[in-house]
Amino acid sequence: MAEIKLNKTEQKKQKNLLGQLTKYLPTLQLKKQQLQVEVDGVRTGAEDIMKEMQKVCDGMSSWSALLSQPLPFAVSSLVKVKEVVKTSENIAGVEVPLFESISFLILDYSYLFTPVWLDRAVVEFKALITLREKYKIIKEKLALLEEELRQTNIKVNLFEKRMIPECKENIRKIKIFLGDQEIAAICNAKIAKDKLEKKDLPEAV
Repeated sequence: MAEIKLNKTEQKKQKNLLGQLTKYLPTLQLKKQQLQVEVDGVRTGAEDIMKEMQKVCDGMSSWSALLSQPLPFAVSSLVKVKEVVKTSENIAGVEVPLFESISFLILDYSYLFTPVWLDRAVVEFKALITLREKYKIIKEKLALLEEELRQTNIKVNLFEKRMIPECKENIRKIKIFLGDQEIAAICNAKIAKDKLEKKDLPEAV
């Protein structure tokens, strides 16, 4: 704790600071609560996407063995991402990304000279890639919100556990010191008055 000046100017300064801190603290606490709700919701959303990805993968397992069949092109070139469009929203003062849409480049293959399961593969690949991109964006969103929550939590703890108690203690110290000074001044004035009164008394004959 830094040393403070024990005077009325410092007392006023500390009272003003305490007023500002106690006024701003509820706003920080509300922001912390809002961020915690958002973080919990986004985590649930990320888990839901992971479950959807697992569901798609499980559905692909029934025909994935067919991918080993010889083809005139690499299966990995069948579906490629052309563009992922993101927007953003403001949550508790934090700009976070939102998935808006995705477009694909589909390999132009012959329907006559390729197996029929490729059509299903295209659909499943698109679904899986879409979920993957959504997951990447939601994880980015989660990271931003978690960092803001961490910073806000630090500020709340700083206000509650250090700055506000420190201000109150400073005000208490100054009040005691000024009270002692006032008592000392009254005592000194009384002593001086008594001395003057004794001096003005006529000397005994």
